[in-house]
Amino acid sequence: AGGRINSRDVWMYNSQLNVWVRVASLAKGRWRHKMAVLHGKVYAVGGYDGQTRLSSVECYDSFANRWTDVAPLKEAVSSPAVASCSNRLYVIGGGPDDNTCSDKVQCYDPVTNTWLLRSSIPIAKRCISAVCLNNLIYVSGGLTNNIFCYDPLEDYWMNVATTFSKQESCGMTVCNGKIFILGGKSESGEAMDTVLCYDPGSGILTGVAAMPRPICYHGCVSIHRYHKH
Repeated sequence: AGGRINSRDVWMYNSQLNVWVRVASLAKGRWRHKMAVLHGKVYAVGGYDGQTRLSSVECYDSFANRWTDVAPLKEAVSSPAVASCSNRLYVIGGGPDDNTCSDKVQCYDPVTNTWLLRSSIPIAKRCISAVCLNNLIYVSGGLTNNIFCYDPLEDYWMNVATTFSKQESCGMTVCNGKIFILGGKSESGEAMDTVLCYDPGSGILTGVAAMPRPICYHGCVSIHRYHKH
């Protein structure tokens, strides 16, 4: 969704037909936002409209093909890390303005439609990414070479791994019980084609086959691939 200043466009990929389908537009155009799925609904969180950072959060119901506003963020940010975990939506870090980064962890409860602040991430960063695996949230990017892990039940952060290089605006996804960190932008500002695989069970981080071309500022998701018979 979005991706350009004031863009409200939203597209859905149908893996069975291998086509992209346009669906209902966002109420508020945005870019530098993040999206996540919680309880079968898609959330578009924060971002930038070309003038100000947004506290706006919209929720998409695929059955009704409709976006609705939910409670706004406590702190408006662009380029945060967003992940759903343990029946909550977590918004981590981000940029409240052009010059500063946030260390806040904003937690959304869809049942009460309220936001709470949890323990701050150890370093204030923007252009970070997050995934949830086994009820833990993993965060990377922000031009650091650390992978941080957050336990929502204990409200506790730890540093679990070190990457081979520093990157920001990378993609993250979970596949077969492992975490993949894809692409991003390097310290020199160049897009990257690298793919890292982190196994939380063993704590081992390895490089895997590079992508066909460098990419940054992208999103990643793992889905079941449809095979024609």
